[in-house]
Amino acid sequence: MMTQRKKRSRFRRRGRYRDLRWAVVKVLLIAGFLTLLLAGIYIGISTRRPLVYTTHLDDVAVTVDGEDLTLEDMAYYVVYEEMNVEKQARIYDPKHPIRYWNTHANGVFVAPEARRIAMEMAIHDRILLRMAQKDGVVLSTEEKEHLEQRTTDFWEDLYDEQKENLPVSYNRIDRAIRQLALVQKYQYELARKNGRTYAGYNWDGAFYEKIYAKHKVKIHKLVWNRVNMGNVSLRHKADFTPAKRWGGS
Repeated sequence: MMTQRKKRSRFRRRGRYRDLRWAVVKVLLIAGFLTLLLAGIYIGISTRRPLVYTTHLDDVAVTVDGEDLTLEDMAYYVVYEEMNVEKQARIYDPKHPIRYWNTHANGVFVAPEARRIAMEMAIHDRILLRMAQKDGVVLSTEEKEHLEQRTTDFWEDLYDEQKENLPVSYNRIDRAIRQLALVQKYQYELARKNGRTYAGYNWDGAFYEKIYAKHKVKIHKLVWNRVNMGNVSLRHKADFTPAKRWGGS
């Protein structure tokens, strides 16, 4: 009789231990799930939050054939495209140009499209730059003199606000303009040699697409998608008016 009671007592204790262990496991699983959930929310928020361009200059935005281009390398294209879009923005709404940056035109939103174009131009120029250097293309004395005038024109076209808020040095922008001159010379030679138009080898040209297909390109979206186009070299005041479609009222 006593033996049976002891056995039942041991079974009850074992049952309680199993219940306790299972309860601990459930708590740990829930805690782990909540930790992963919170981490996911934090990562999601941080990867969507616009970055401060000047504090992320060393971040890699794109890799072209194994060569990393940082946000510092991309600065010229960001500033240049912001200037182009801002010209349209100030025509669209002189008092509140930010409203244009928030509009939806031709099936795309203006700011993300400007970011895409800046990236495409940078990739195009890096591919053609390396091709030009490989082929030994250099600027002539006359072309270098013309480059000086083009550089002056760029700085004169730039808004004063942009000059005050450049994310990189003047020298860094000038260096990009010099590289662009070599790219454009090579593009002209490429078009002439193949009997094509110059535009056909632009970043959105049909013949450039065939060149692009032979190269390996990886855009680092966790960095690049956080670039707040329209607010890198420009400083727009916040506008809470709902964005409207192009041509809307």
